Amino acid sequence: MSEVYEAHPALFEPACFRLLEPTVHGSPEGRRNAYLRDFLAEGIEGDRNRELTDEMLAVEGAARVRVDGSEIEYRRLPVEIRREPERDRRQRLEDARLGVVAERLTPLLKRSIEIAHGVADELLGTSYDRYCEALSGIDFDALGNETDRLLADTEDAHEDLLSWYLGRVLPGVARDDVRGHDLARLLYGPEHLGAFDGRRMVPRIGAMVEAMGLDPQAEGRIEYDLEDRPTKTPRAFCSPIRVPDEIKLVLRPYGGHDDYATFLHELGHALHFGYVSRELPLEFRRLGDNGVTEGHAITFDHLMLVGEFHRRVVEIGDPSEYLRFAAFRELVMLRRYAAKFAYERSLHRKGPGPELADEYVERLSRATGVRTPEALYLDDVDPHFYCIRYLRAWMLSGVLHETLRERYDEDWFLNPRTGDFLRGLWARGQSEPVEALAVDVGVPRLTFGPLLRMVHALV
Repeated sequence: MSEVYEAHPALFEPACFRLLEPTVHGSPEGRRNAYLRDFLAEGIEGDRNRELTDEMLAVEGAARVRVDGSEIEYRRLPVEIRREPERDRRQRLEDARLGVVAERLTPLLKRSIEIAHGVADELLGTSYDRYCEALSGIDFDALGNETDRLLADTEDAHEDLLSWYLGRVLPGVARDDVRGHDLARLLYGPEHLGAFDGRRMVPRIGAMVEAMGLDPQAEGRIEYDLEDRPTKTPRAFCSPIRVPDEIKLVLRPYGGHDDYATFLHELGHALHFGYVSRELPLEFRRLGDNGVTEGHAITFDHLMLVGEFHRRVVEIGDPSEYLRFAAFRELVMLRRYAAKFAYERSLHRKGPGPELADEYVERLSRATGVRTPEALYLDDVDPHFYCIRYLRAWMLSGVLHETLRERYDEDWFLNPRTGDFLRGLWARGQSEPVEALAVDVGVPRLTFGPLLRMVHALV
């Protein structure tokens, strides 16, 4: 990471940021300027934090823990936790993971957040949440109103599903004793793993993309890295190195439905970047509102909520049980990120002191229905308020699914007419925010309504 910043020292100086005047996001030129300002500000944060970032990556890559006589790499612990059927051992694995976070990562994360707060004050003279709000052009208060409604509208369905899965998967565990590692086990869904053949995942999904009249590797511009290497990060990602000509899709496969969902998500990113118009300026090809690319990615991974996808692509005869499980997972994630947004706003106003751990536990536990470990109160924070990109992307994906179903039927993902529609959206890069895409397909205001209708229909 440090080498990247060292190669371009002048780019990440405050003087460079100040060359660009504050602007509104309305006109194309205004958006280009705003996107570049946001990029430079985030780059200054990254530059100031580069040594800490390198140190955190080194810790995560090198850390090993010993549990029950076996040595396990730190990065593999989340996978081992959700795979472990024995509750006592799951707790020991979780304790080992949280020990690394608390002792080795939290001090670094605290300093990193303090540095980012200093940048916000230096560049715009305000708190970090207002600084990110100003740079992004996103109304945080309005988004907060939407997430508050989301939490209220999903509370009963989430509680019913959580209670049902607890009784089915973790019988005998008292409701008020459910822990984070228990939720990880519930969301793993071991009873569904056998229906998702990992060897057939890429051919199946590739054939689906081809049925839409698209190339799953965008005429060679997308490269897949799907190997399981020991030091490879467990977190999948899409790296748009040169948009649209060089895109990397990286996934460390572990088997089952998680691999399918994750591959679909990263493929949505990759196809979006791989089909961006070369005629667009850099700010619209590579920068902009990342809620757009996240929206395209989530639109693809939300195929896991579509019965026809499971019947015709995954080849599951009756997917009803899995769809109920997928709806539960979706509600947990939606509620979790709604709570994260509220918590992160508070964190960035008050500062990353240990007293915030109590607020983190209270907000996240209430949203998910299980006690969240306090050790994660800084580890669970996305830089530069990236959580807002996911939340807005969820709203956009609901809009796109409704539009695709209305225009191209329930099996839109196998319809050759769909490709032209998606190619047209992807060609626009991130030249406009998510609201503009929603308006263009006929939705006057972005809300969670379309997505929640899709989820509630499954439960």
